[in-house]
Amino acid sequence: LSDPLLKGIVIIGSGTAVAQMLGIIFIPIITRIYPPEIYGTLAVFSSLLSILIVASSFRYELTLPLPEKDEDAEYLLVLSFFIVFILTIIFFVVLAVSGDFLAGIFHFEFLKPYYWLFCLGFFGISIYQILTYWTLRSKNYVIITQTRIAQSFSSSVSKIVLGILAFGSFGLICGDIIGRMVGIGTLGRTILPKIWQTIHNFDMNKLKTLAYEYRKFPLFSMPASFINEISLQVPTLFISAIFGFQVVGLYALTYSMLVLPVSLVATSMSQVYIGESSELFRKRSEEILTLYQKTTKKLFLFGAPLIFTGAIISPLVFPIIFGSAWKDAGMFSVPLSFMVIGQFVISTTDRLELYGFNHWELAWNISRTLFVLAGFYLSYVYSLSAVSTVLIFSLILTVMYAINYILNIKAIMHVLKK
Repeated sequence: LSDPLLKGIVIIGSGTAVAQMLGIIFIPIITRIYPPEIYGTLAVFSSLLSILIVASSFRYELTLPLPEKDEDAEYLLVLSFFIVFILTIIFFVVLAVSGDFLAGIFHFEFLKPYYWLFCLGFFGISIYQILTYWTLRSKNYVIITQTRIAQSFSSSVSKIVLGILAFGSFGLICGDIIGRMVGIGTLGRTILPKIWQTIHNFDMNKLKTLAYEYRKFPLFSMPASFINEISLQVPTLFISAIFGFQVVGLYALTYSMLVLPVSLVATSMSQVYIGESSELFRKRSEEILTLYQKTTKKLFLFGAPLIFTGAIISPLVFPIIFGSAWKDAGMFSVPLSFMVIGQFVISTTDRLELYGFNHWELAWNISRTLFVLAGFYLSYVYSLSAVSTVLIFSLILTVMYAINYILNIKAIMHVLKK
């Protein structure tokens, strides 16, 4: 394949497709082992962990594909690892001291004996994320593909085995963490020996210089991403608090099933797009605008029909595929479909921080989160149903994704003018 973007998509996409197929095969087994209320506890745990992981390395992992010199990228990698290590220790101390209090607020009392799972998940998933961005720098898409398949298989098998052994919420959450951490050794095999050499000849002044040079990432991208993740996870936490674990379990399964058919394209496209757009940005090539417009158009034409079709038929097929306990899960499919399309197209290609408009990203995320919180507050005040609440949330995000598209176009045009 001559088109590097298409080549990368095919490589990562094929592996992700295999991983997704494994997930599809195992999900009907998992849903027959774990009822919706147990599935809901995983949704709450994952939501809280997703919010925390956004800040795990102060977003310095996003800088790894950008430096022209590999030595500079290696220092940024060390910086990212160091931040994750320190934050994990702080996180552990906070949970040891205030774990019971926080459990009452966020409704994860079911994990009281297992607070260490948060620390383990935070550390392991963050390290994998950092190593993935390093691998994207070298465009070694094959190794990412291999880890994707291993993650899917190990996650599903772990959940099934621990479920059969009647570990309940603990087993489901452990299986999820195991799956998301698999691949650290594979991705780190080539870079970790080089990092060891970097540490032996360490230049603290160089590290400080690079940390300052890319200061926009912790100053703007981190709070922007943090707020962004909060807006995405608010539904799970609000639905859990208002309607209980059973309803949030139904919501979580519906959302994952809507995303599943297109996520293999979204994930691979996003990672390849990062690699290709970063290279074009370094060259200040005018093709970066064409790449953005072409990519978003392809994503919409592919995703919209697939997502809408899945949303319409899901209420009919959910009980057959997942078991009678999940017969009400499809009620969220149509309301969620609008947001999922916007998320699929825009989140995959949003690179405002790459273009130097981190402050735009921050402002957009703050606005989105405020609107989402306002939507849930009004739903609570007027005692709306879970379906109506999700519909309001979905429409708010759809409008905000449209605004994000316009901001990316304007940002690219500013870069090209310079």
